[in-house]
Amino acid sequence: MIKKIILLITALCGIGSLQAQNLEDCYQKDTSAYIRNHQVDFTRLKLEVSFEPQKELVRGKVTEYFSPLRKNVDTIFFNGPGIKIISCTLNGKPAGYDTVSTGVYVHCKPALHWDGQDSITFEYEATSPRRGIYFYGWNDPKNILRKQIWTQGEGTDNRYWIPMYDEPNDKMVTEMIVTFDKNYNVLSNGTKLSEKLNNDGTKTWHYKISHPISTYLIMLAIGDYAVQTAKSSSGVPMQYWYYPDEADRVQPTFQHAPEMMDFLESETGMKYPWESYSQVPVENYVFGAMENTTATIFGDFYFNDKRGAIDRGYEGVDAHEMTHQWFGDFVTCRSWVDMWMHENFATYYAKLFDGTKLHTGEDYYVWNRRGEQDAAINASKKDLLPIRNTGSGTAREYPKGSAVLDMLSNMIGHDAFKRAIHCYLVHNRYANVDINDFTKAFKDTLGMNLDWYFDEWVKRGGEPAYDISYRSEKKSDGNYTVIDVKQTQKTSDLVGYFKMPITFEVYYTDGSRDSVQQWISHAEDSVIIPAKKQISFVLFDPDSWIIKTVNFNKSFNELQNQVKTAPHAIDRFDALVAMRDSSIELKRNLLISEFDREQFHAVREEIVRQLSKDKNTNSIALLQKAFSDKDAGIRQAVITSIDSITAQMQPYFEKALHDSSYVAEQEALIKLCTQLPGNVEKYLDATKNDYGIENGLRSVWLEIKAYKGTRQTEIDSALNELTNYSSG
Repeated sequence: MIKKIILLITALCGIGSLQAQNLEDCYQKDTSAYIRNHQVDFTRLKLEVSFEPQKELVRGKVTEYFSPLRKNVDTIFFNGPGIKIISCTLNGKPAGYDTVSTGVYVHCKPALHWDGQDSITFEYEATSPRRGIYFYGWNDPKNILRKQIWTQGEGTDNRYWIPMYDEPNDKMVTEMIVTFDKNYNVLSNGTKLSEKLNNDGTKTWHYKISHPISTYLIMLAIGDYAVQTAKSSSGVPMQYWYYPDEADRVQPTFQHAPEMMDFLESETGMKYPWESYSQVPVENYVFGAMENTTATIFGDFYFNDKRGAIDRGYEGVDAHEMTHQWFGDFVTCRSWVDMWMHENFATYYAKLFDGTKLHTGEDYYVWNRRGEQDAAINASKKDLLPIRNTGSGTAREYPKGSAVLDMLSNMIGHDAFKRAIHCYLVHNRYANVDINDFTKAFKDTLGMNLDWYFDEWVKRGGEPAYDISYRSEKKSDGNYTVIDVKQTQKTSDLVGYFKMPITFEVYYTDGSRDSVQQWISHAEDSVIIPAKKQISFVLFDPDSWIIKTVNFNKSFNELQNQVKTAPHAIDRFDALVAMRDSSIELKRNLLISEFDREQFHAVREEIVRQLSKDKNTNSIALLQKAFSDKDAGIRQAVITSIDSITAQMQPYFEKALHDSSYVAEQEALIKLCTQLPGNVEKYLDATKNDYGIENGLRSVWLEIKAYKGTRQTEIDSALNELTNYSSG
């Protein structure tokens, strides 16, 4: 493939078909990457809006303030598919306009000029917009659903309910004035300036943000909410919006939010860049969560009570979206091809917070990193697109991008990494950025040209695959251990050989070790270490820093030693995984002894799974003990791993029907009712009052009741309740 350079030629005029500027990445043609040309710089947007929710009708008046970027501007295009324009004025006077399927062209007569300060106002209606704004529960005949209005602007969906320039490469100060039923509450970006009661039973809420944002970050949420307030240690005002009937869920959901704010300010070296931070749950939110500036929306399936939080906590999502207030909202990609520069940081800092603040020890952090590495490798089984590509997919924008930051931080040192990130933020305050702004921060702050690193990990695709082996070699000056490294990935214009500093550790039977770091960059490399003692096992990239696949055949004795003495949990885990095909007689005693000694959950879960089919008395005793383990993941692992419920195990499965974990209870209920159908009524009675997260446990209960029940009235009642859960 012929290498492409980023197209930086700007069209001479910016209307009609010349509005978009193509961007092609260096190694992979990306026809969807572009920077849209725009003739004016939008500086402010003021929206006055009201709704008829039963009709899904938006009535709006939007004024957009701007300065021309061209010498003469006679036509301006505004996105607005499906929006009905009622009137249009330019600088307070009626203006001509033409609507098309994608929006509206406004004709400026006379033409506008450089250095002018102008505005265009639309009065408009949008009925049942296809995207961008959602009306939920207003036409529910059973009155089961919560009545809400909420928005989702990313990528370019706010254009469906507001006529405007809707691309990430222009920012404006936004202001929203909302009139709605007084019995509801309204949240939007920035500071609430006023809340006024009207004579017709409505209220008017007035919000305005302090600094410019991209239009996809404009948000609105309307519903029946109460609000709790808090502050971070540095004084950032925080609001937790919640359903009044679920006040007990506020603390489990938001308990770590102030600590996250402090952590992010410390890690970035920059105070929170906005005036406040709110979070609001909404129903039927298929997007997970969205980092709207100062006001994150998240699906209320994350809004759980203390018991539900055992299985589905909000902490990771909370930290991810909060990080976006810096990376994505404060500094924003100029083109969607660089959206990875939002998502990688949000994923990275959420992982860092989870591993260093919520849990003790680095193992949790490394375990999350391994999950990111696995996601990247799995994505490459489908295609070899680079991270910096509009078609790269979430596995590369989120987890792979985060793992790439991990490797970079490890390679240059975390203090140096923090210093460069601080520079990146400070020098791009409230601005649009691309990959060059990011790499420039390392050059300016640290004097490091890391273009090679971003070239192989971001602009190119794939990951390295290593074959590792070691041998003894006798030379004239002594004996040596030679570790041979082969890169076996298929190379092309898009995927090359990776150059990385990699650590090699040789562990000896007396408990000592040698550690060497060497740059590996060729199809074949060798690492030579003086052979001092008898080798116990060898580690390639201990603690698993590098995204990679590895083929490193080891004897059972080597794996056993690695399980027992490797200092990092991920290396002990890898040794256990390599033992999966070993006979249970060979590994049983090791697994049993290590279960009690091991502290890390993933290693202990792997032990449970490998023992789950063993009929040995000692293995059965360990599995029975696992049903009462303090770690919910261990309890879930034993329940899901045991295929057949024997008489020995039946009491333990029945005890799990009262587990504090909804997931554990649900899995136990399914297995018991499937394998012991004569006891179905007993098991249903024991769990009849438990509903689980999003009524998931209750739905399983109802399905069992409907298909295994004996009385028709009870079956009909179960089916009716299931139907209610699926409505809306």
